[in-house]
Amino acid sequence: MLRISQIVDQSIYEYENGNIALAEAMLDFALRLAKKKPKYKGTSKNVPSNMALYNKCKSQAKAKFDVWPSAYGSAYLTKLYKSKGGTYKSKG
Repeated sequence: MLRISQIVDQSIYEYENGNIALAEAMLDFALRLAKKKPKYKGTSKNVPSNMALYNKCKSQAKAKFDVWPSAYGSAYLTKLYKSKGGTYKSKG
């Protein structure tokens, strides 16, 4: 992937060689890239609303699985927490 500075340098080269239309198009492209916002500016985390229940479920999940943290253990924790009436709230 080209960097914006490389695109600008290439557009200057094209301009000096007489290809003005291409140089202008490349500069427009570089400006659009510079203004483009990142896809994920900040992620919001989902946090448990009932920490006491969450910690109880977490200790049960840790006791059931040998490896922690693991994808299976985390999925089990979430399923157990939700089955006991736990909810998540968005933070951020």
